[in-house]
Amino acid sequence: MNKNGILNNVSFIMTVFNEAGSIRPFLESLAAQAVLPFEIIIVDGGSEDGTYEIILSFFRDLSQKDFKAENLKAIRKNHNEGAQARQLHSFESRIYENVKVLALQVPGTRISQGRNIAIEKASGKLICVSDAGCILEKDWIGQITIPLLQDPDFCVMGGYNYPLADKFLQACLAVCIIPKKTEIKAESFMPSSRNICFLKSAWEKAGRYPEEMDYGEDMKFNFNLKAGGFKIGFNPAAHVYWNLRSSLCSIFKQFFRYAKGDAVGRMYPKRHLLRFLSLAALAVIIAASAIVSPYFIIALFILFAVYSFRPYTRINYVIDNPKISVFIKSRKNALINKFMIAFLIPLLLIYIDTAKLSGYIYGFLFKKNKK
Repeated sequence: MNKNGILNNVSFIMTVFNEAGSIRPFLESLAAQAVLPFEIIIVDGGSEDGTYEIILSFFRDLSQKDFKAENLKAIRKNHNEGAQARQLHSFESRIYENVKVLALQVPGTRISQGRNIAIEKASGKLICVSDAGCILEKDWIGQITIPLLQDPDFCVMGGYNYPLADKFLQACLAVCIIPKKTEIKAESFMPSSRNICFLKSAWEKAGRYPEEMDYGEDMKFNFNLKAGGFKIGFNPAAHVYWNLRSSLCSIFKQFFRYAKGDAVGRMYPKRHLLRFLSLAALAVIIAASAIVSPYFIIALFILFAVYSFRPYTRINYVIDNPKISVFIKSRKNALINKFMIAFLIPLLLIYIDTAKLSGYIYGFLFKKNKK
């Protein structure tokens, strides 16, 4: 018998697609929450790798016996169950006697559509959202919901995403893209939908998740919420652990798609213009150093200092933080990795920004919205 508390007006929703390697660890972290939502709704977009079957198996087992959380190392292991035959399907059960679970398989739905379907079926006043590929801190449900329950001025609450770095490249990526908590300004904070809670009424009034977008839909949803006058808050104690991409190819695709979403949603034009100007300045300085005078290389150092200042300030934060860099085995390894990351920061930043510029140009000029 589970002894966790139940939040009676809180629903948890998520949508998944081909997440067989990450869905069970996520579900384990959800079921191990210190307090639980009174309902869990998951929409599968037609996975072909057995994701939906893993979800069904997990909740069937959980509804029949007590659940005991494993440690983080065990939670993060991969599960490679094979894909099984599937069809349009729904599954409803209860865990811990009082928590309703509804799993739906709706082939062909994109992430924004899947979220909207799940929220439509939710009966809670508050909607918590996260993603497969993440791990929830044990008190996440409580931390992400309590500020909204206590302060009527807030309609939306986001939390802090810790990167999970099992590999060196993931640590480099974390340094480049994940801000420290102290870097986040609460007044301009825009939460990711891997770590968010909002009033269902706010979701409805903001026009729901934009279904015409296949990427960047959560940021567009944030813009729509702000345009509707809804106040977004930031709770740094609401932790979600995010598995970062671990190959250069997947990193390029990720940021290409994010930027494509920005273009389709007409978001952050000044930010992308500044990125274009920075890379253009880099090309001009390199050309001037080679053709006009080698002294122009001084300007290159100045540009790099400005361009990569924040990532350099995060090196210790990432490498010395046991919540992030679990791949570090000793202090000696940590020192070596710090030097290697310091060398690679400018190169990885240029690589990421090239992906973003490519995606933004593609999305702005060529990609039509999918209806």
